[in-house]
Amino acid sequence: MTERIVVGAALLDGGRLLAARRSAPAELAGRWELPGGKVEAGETPEAALERELREELGVAAEAGERVPGQWPLRAPFVLQVWTARLLPGSAAPEPLEDHDDLRWLTPAQVWDVPWLEQDVPAVERVLAHLGLGARGAVRGTG
Repeated sequence: MTERIVVGAALLDGGRLLAARRSAPAELAGRWELPGGKVEAGETPEAALERELREELGVAAEAGERVPGQWPLRAPFVLQVWTARLLPGSAAPEPLEDHDDLRWLTPAQVWDVPWLEQDVPAVERVLAHLGLGARGAVRGTG
């Protein structure tokens, strides 16, 4: 079976990371994730990331660099994360699809929300990649 890529955005603004709270499906509702979605056929991961951010958050964003690593989701999907930034003049992010809340988190606040299990290692890698430090040992369980 061929792996299908789900892109997650480490959307950054002033050293803060955007987290999105799921409203659907029911088993994921109330948990937090990096915004993003599935890469469609013929689409690059970077283009998918920019499209998903436009659809989910109503923003104009630019994909940056890929964060090293990938994380298994429900087969055949794997999560890959890219840094991203809002383009000048972009609207402020709003929860438009499958989310009911957004939060800009400083590195000290990142573990204040209950992340989806599959996003936890990705968020830890994002923090390490950006030199913001991982706090895995003292991370709360939500």
